[in-house]
Amino acid sequence: MKYVYVLTSSNKDFYYEQFLISVFSLRLRSPESHITVLVDAKTKEGLTDKRSEYEKYVSETVVIATPPELSQKEVSRWIKTSIKSRVSGDFLFIDCDTVIAEPLVCDFPAEINIGAVLDTHVELSKHHLAPYFKTRGKKLGFTSFFNFGLYFNSGVIFCRDAPETERFFSLWHSLWLSGREKGVYQDQGALNQANSELNGAITELDGTWNCQITHNGLPYLSDAKIIHSFASSLKLFNCPFLPASTSALSYVKETGKISDELTRFLKNPKAAFEAESRIICGETELDVINSKLFSLLMFIRKKTPGLFKAVNSFMLKTRGMTQK
Repeated sequence: MKYVYVLTSSNKDFYYEQFLISVFSLRLRSPESHITVLVDAKTKEGLTDKRSEYEKYVSETVVIATPPELSQKEVSRWIKTSIKSRVSGDFLFIDCDTVIAEPLVCDFPAEINIGAVLDTHVELSKHHLAPYFKTRGKKLGFTSFFNFGLYFNSGVIFCRDAPETERFFSLWHSLWLSGREKGVYQDQGALNQANSELNGAITELDGTWNCQITHNGLPYLSDAKIIHSFASSLKLFNCPFLPASTSALSYVKETGKISDELTRFLKNPKAAFEAESRIICGETELDVINSKLFSLLMFIRKKTPGLFKAVNSFMLKTRGMTQK
């Protein structure tokens, strides 16, 4: 069994630092693992000096030739959707923004060729972004997944060395290329469209294989094998998961090393959370959190904290007056 990562990174992002933390945690849990990282040539050129620590933990680095016109983000998806043509044998693909929390034993039933966890651990009808997925799907001509009911996350994917898996990746890559031509660079829409066109090629795995902690992952945390910090959803929020915090990633970027403190977190990642945080649930509460109005409020707080404080202070005073 191989464990496969795709890394496209420069000094301007934290993707390498996330990757280093993930492979370090994988070595902690499964020291004998065969870890493969697929990189583009530009990324490989930058993996020197403080960005070469990863070499201690990976088994092989494979440089993939990619179309020169692609952006860094596109290169990542281009490689990811074509992994099966680059890697032989069974493998588990793992996103970089993850921490391995338990030894990984991929002893899935023989009938499972491709396995993944539901995005945000819910069916499509309950997904907070379902309307967006449908609107984007119509733009791309991806409509059959609407009625399929399941929407899988592409952060952790089990892949068996089988013809069915090769057909799936070939279609996924083709659909992603089609979406790219229309200005959509994400890979999950194409993944789920491929799944529906192949009549459910993906088998749903238990949520512990891809515990998306920021969205409905708490029921799976105690038994989680892989904790996924779900970085793409954290544009407005600070991540409560300490190994994914800006301070942890910044230390790795500055030193090229995993600190002793971060090592302690990675040895017990299921408890590595900010001391001050809140759990929110309920339809009304989640409707507010997921709304554009709340996003605007967060934007105001970050960009103009003085205005936010003044308005909030005024409202507190008004509330006090109305309660007299």
